[in-house]
Amino acid sequence: MEQVISSAEMRNWEQANFDSSFADPLELMYIAGKGCAELFLQYAQRYSDFQRIVIFAGHGNNGGDGVVMASYLAERVGAEIVLALAKEPEKFSVSSKYYFQKLHKKVQVIPAEKVQLFSGDLIVDALLGTGCSNVMHEPYKSLINSINQSRCLVFAVDLPSGLGADTTVRADITAVIGGFKDILFTESGIESAGLLKLVELPLSLEPESRAGVFAASEQWFRKNTKPMSRSVHKYQRGSVLVIGGSQEYFQAPFLTARSVLRAGAGLVRLLIPFAVQPGSGALSIIPVSVKTENGAFSGKNLADVLKYSEKADCIAVGPGMGRNLCSKDFIAGLLKLDKPLLLDADALYFASQMPELFQQRQAPTVLTPHRGEAQRLAEALNMTIPDDNIAFARLLAKHYNSTVLLKGARTVTAAPDGRVRLNTSGSPALATAGSGDVLTGLIAGEMAHFHSDLTDLEAWDSAARGAFLHGLAGEYAGRRFGNGVTADDLPEAAAEVFFAKY
Repeated sequence: MEQVISSAEMRNWEQANFDSSFADPLELMYIAGKGCAELFLQYAQRYSDFQRIVIFAGHGNNGGDGVVMASYLAERVGAEIVLALAKEPEKFSVSSKYYFQKLHKKVQVIPAEKVQLFSGDLIVDALLGTGCSNVMHEPYKSLINSINQSRCLVFAVDLPSGLGADTTVRADITAVIGGFKDILFTESGIESAGLLKLVELPLSLEPESRAGVFAASEQWFRKNTKPMSRSVHKYQRGSVLVIGGSQEYFQAPFLTARSVLRAGAGLVRLLIPFAVQPGSGALSIIPVSVKTENGAFSGKNLADVLKYSEKADCIAVGPGMGRNLCSKDFIAGLLKLDKPLLLDADALYFASQMPELFQQRQAPTVLTPHRGEAQRLAEALNMTIPDDNIAFARLLAKHYNSTVLLKGARTVTAAPDGRVRLNTSGSPALATAGSGDVLTGLIAGEMAHFHSDLTDLEAWDSAARGAFLHGLAGEYAGRRFGNGVTADDLPEAAAEVFFAKY
């Protein structure tokens, strides 16, 4: 389910399906618990030396999901499995009690307060689900603190327990059940939830929710990724013209161009200042050096763009371009071209000085600002800047007649018509120099798949897909290299995860 909903909307959605006999509470709990267990196993296999799985379970339906997980895992792993109960079984919900009575005999059941955690443990947090607010009470407060102090891998079921209260589990992975809750995109949700992975539920009725706010999940990404035809040729895969570089910053556009190719485009030309010496190591890139003023693009280079953009499906401009004053006329000329255009980095700096040109554009435009660049775009129109990133991205997209990808820990991609997709992939590994240049290339590669007849909606979709792939690459590279990930690792990591789960 792609819509982003509140916890209350999630409960109402489930209840509406129960009331209409489209879903059964017992069956749905089993599907949720089984899905969480299968997702847990994908990550547990990376920790071959773990000794126990400790499942902390509360008395509500979230705890019931944990009980289902315990029985399911007991049949599939040889490690000791401990079900740590925060409340007596007599206090369980009806569905939770049903599965507790069928608990696999291999599972060891003990009161949660008596559990002593060890470094070799893997922890499942199924204490509390939705609806937490204000002050966390005992025994949950002490249990959450114990989990957080353990330094073990923590896998949260649906939401980290306590999210919304003053004491919250800090999870490494959160298995989001049914749909992404809006609280996961708040500051506390971003800090507490870790990696977000969706466990889908077979609910026929659609939820009532905020219109037009969607999540980018792996299921959505895979479902919309089409395999290439065996008879495809390079131009059918898409062609991109990347423009960037300057005397000061000459490597950035090579990183972008390489990322375009790793996103599946068939051909990329890289227009660079004459002063830049090609030498990225990626021989499949076609670099074109042009004469410039002081090593920076100017209005005189628009003729070069026209020459090399004829066969390009889209243009990506900005990485490493610098802020030489002569480049303003160059960006103005690009904005007047009838060609899909992506503006990043210093191209955004100049674009903010001529917002009137965006309303005149017919071809789709994608802007990829971080918060500071977005503020400059807003100030150019004397806009009041909202604190909420969703509202901010929507406002910019409307006034700039563009898809706006507002970068952040949970990147927001807004279309000119107000539709929004919130990114759910990513890791701290992406906080490295050059990461944004890779993102630009991945988005441009996605845009090129639609060729030059790209629509605004497809541009929005391409930007959201590029952001998700970028985040997935960060997760993968982070698992391999830890804190040592560099932007150079990301294009190849993106290619590795593009068609296959990792």
